[in-house]
Amino acid sequence: MILERKAGSHIIYLEVKEIGNDLLISIHGGDEHHIGGVAIAYVTPSHYRDASTVSLSSLTFPGHKDYVVANSAAEKICKMLERSTVVTVGIHYDKATKNDIDEIIKTVDGLVDELLSQYAKAE
Repeated sequence: MILERKAGSHIIYLEVKEIGNDLLISIHGGDEHHIGGVAIAYVTPSHYRDASTVSLSSLTFPGHKDYVVANSAAEKICKMLERSTVVTVGIHYDKATKNDIDEIIKTVDGLVDELLSQYAKAE
């Protein structure tokens, strides 16, 4: 599945690949597509109560802040779908402003919500 939304004058893409019960998600766009950050989220039993929690690990390439978006997306998707999730993010805008960054975050949040909605319809 490939979802896309405009963020200013750019398009942000969210691509999903199911690998068994796990999800591999790529979020990219802007002037230069790349991989800047990676987040891994998985459900684990809580040590303190009869419930589960989401564990999160992330990696980033030097100089990139994409892991912030990857962490947020991976945690939300894993929590809602209860599936191990890997998210890669690489979004670059030349000379990005604070407004550009806010628009990117809002757009990615919308794409994640759309993805979750698609999975809710499929159940």
